Amino acid sequence: MPPKKARKNAQPSPTRAPAEAEVECAMQIRRIGDKLNFRQKILNLISKFFHSGT
Repeated sequence: MPPKKARKNAQPSPTRAPAEAEVECAMQIRRIGDKLNFRQKILNLISKFFHSGT
């Protein structure tokens, strides 16, 4: 069975340059991670104060 041929009017996919959207997305994910880490550190500190009754 012969392989399928590409359509004549099919547009080739554009070459991908480093997209600004990808960079922005990575920065946003990093900021979210930093905020969650900061919240967890505060919760750990507060729990040490309240659970240090030994």
